[in-house]
Amino acid sequence: MQKAVKTMLALTAVLGATAVQAVSFPIGTYVYAGTLSRYDNRAMTAEDEMTIEAVSTNGNILAVATVTDPDSEGVNFKLEVPVATVATATTAAVGDAPVCVVRSSRGVRAAASEKFPPVLCASAVTNCSIRYAKSMEFPYSGEEKVCIPEDYLANIAALMDEYGHSEYSANADWDGDGQDNYKEFMAGTNPFDASDYLRVTSFSVGETSNMLAFEYVGGHVYALKSATTLTNPDWATQKFSVDSEDAEQQRTTYAAETEYAEDDDVGETQLYVTPVPDATQMFYKVEVK
Repeated sequence: MQKAVKTMLALTAVLGATAVQAVSFPIGTYVYAGTLSRYDNRAMTAEDEMTIEAVSTNGNILAVATVTDPDSEGVNFKLEVPVATVATATTAAVGDAPVCVVRSSRGVRAAASEKFPPVLCASAVTNCSIRYAKSMEFPYSGEEKVCIPEDYLANIAALMDEYGHSEYSANADWDGDGQDNYKEFMAGTNPFDASDYLRVTSFSVGETSNMLAFEYVGGHVYALKSATTLTNPDWATQKFSVDSEDAEQQRTTYAAETEYAEDDDVGETQLYVTPVPDATQMFYKVEVK
């Protein structure tokens, strides 16, 4: 019995001695390119003085990029993450999902998207959009909950205090314009100004196209919906042209923040839409995406 034990211990020692430590070999770079934006979807620029990092799960910084002015495709950052066969303190491995960290002159904050998409392979690029916004949850429409960015709440804090509101409510309609506070946040309108809300300002029927105009706010994306009845309507996404009925009607969204407005600019635009054939009546509404 004693001899068998000694033999087992000896075998264990031999196995331990033959173990080989894995070696990491560099195999390329994985690029995360995309848009860093504010809570209101406005793409950040070089003036915002932001940096973005890809950080490994053990806290090592794998790549750092300075946010620049957006290019023609809206890209304002590119992170080049070194990739190796085995993850190290300075490299990622295929399958790793680096943590996203955004830095500003005011400090460090984790972005809304806590992790980048996983590294799929070496020498490749993946596109991703990140919103620099910490959010708080609020009850809305029964059991539903919605997230409101802290930056937005800070911006309206003085008005809340002026009008005697100590806590934000997504369901309340502080200015009595028929649009609750959450809808006003989504539309970029002032929840304390009853004259400021998303609405169609004019409408006309044409021989080939109907025209409707509405006020947009920079930093928001709009869609047009149509229905043939208001009795249990089946709202469908409607294609349209912008500012001219002669333009090809192929749009499904109106991206004010990149095409027609800067920052929080407000303006009016006209959408032209071809009616549904044989429809005796049509109803339209503009929605914020």
